[in-house]
Amino acid sequence: MEQRSPPHTSHPFPTDPSEFDSDDRISFSKLDQKFLLVQSDGTEFEFDDAIKRWIPVVDEALLEEQQKAYMVKGVDESEPVEAMKRKRKKEYVNGEDEGGRMVKAPKKSKAPLPPRANTAVYITGLPFDATVSEVHEVFSRKCGVIAEEIDSGKPRIKLYTNDAGEFKGDALVVFFKAPSVDMAIMLLDDTEFRFGDSSRMRVQAADASYKKVQHEGNGEQKERPKVNMKDKQKIIKKTQKLDARLADWSDDEPSTMADTSSKWDKVVILKHMFTLEELAEDPAAILDIKEDIREECSKLGEVTNVVLFDLEKDGIASVRFANADSARACISLMDGRSFAGQKVEAYISDGKEHFKKSKKKEDNEHVDETE
Repeated sequence: MEQRSPPHTSHPFPTDPSEFDSDDRISFSKLDQKFLLVQSDGTEFEFDDAIKRWIPVVDEALLEEQQKAYMVKGVDESEPVEAMKRKRKKEYVNGEDEGGRMVKAPKKSKAPLPPRANTAVYITGLPFDATVSEVHEVFSRKCGVIAEEIDSGKPRIKLYTNDAGEFKGDALVVFFKAPSVDMAIMLLDDTEFRFGDSSRMRVQAADASYKKVQHEGNGEQKERPKVNMKDKQKIIKKTQKLDARLADWSDDEPSTMADTSSKWDKVVILKHMFTLEELAEDPAAILDIKEDIREECSKLGEVTNVVLFDLEKDGIASVRFANADSARACISLMDGRSFAGQKVEAYISDGKEHFKKSKKKEDNEHVDETE
């Protein structure tokens, strides 16, 4: 509010406190600790010692009467302005603000991206003379498409060496798709890398540290550089190429073949699982062999029956699974694998085989009678 100057009268207001005692209009208020001046018309002023001026005293009763005269019905004059604004905003409908404009919905914070699935396996126990091409052949044939370097096109397979630069039997294989990791562990862990090897390789999921580095041709590691737009284009083309290769690989996989709904799709014939000499030396060995086969095949799915044809010189056994997918997985695992020093042959039964076996009550059946 603009300050009003004291009205010009014939008796100007003194501003020097030493003159206040001689002016009958001025008195000192002990309550307010201020000098007060009352004109003949009743108008009051108080002296502001800081600015050396007389200031009109506001009549609170008069001010309240004036507020009542201008009061709007339904409006709480005592409510703070900011609170009234917030209240009004809540009363607007149809998503409009106080100006009639549509209010934009606040942007939702994006949920954090899920961690990328692991696509690599770490292998130990490989022969010291194993090569990248051999590792590629074994793991791509049974487990899926192996990823490739963007520029060189080489498979993402790393053979680890010791301080002397000699291969120490450990390797890293990076697949194109994550499901290949579980398949590699299921089919290749604790198996021979080459037929007839005395040792077995171990296959396990790799930790995520391999994603942070890339391997040079000389075996050195360096931090993977940031990807620019040109590199992104290369990645897209490489991904499209590997997708096409994956489609070709899947077409050859038994799991993608049409189900004929035949009961024989669930029965696998295994050859060279035992020898007749072995059974002749220990007739009770047949039970141990059956248990070993059941235990190994149960890793692939539910096994409902195992039969050993103990009169067949080829050491034949049949395994019935609960579903055809498990039977096809058994073919991938067992065919060509070494078992008790022999190379196993595995294939789906056609229901026409008539293998010979001992006539025992609990096991008296041929392949074509197995349910």
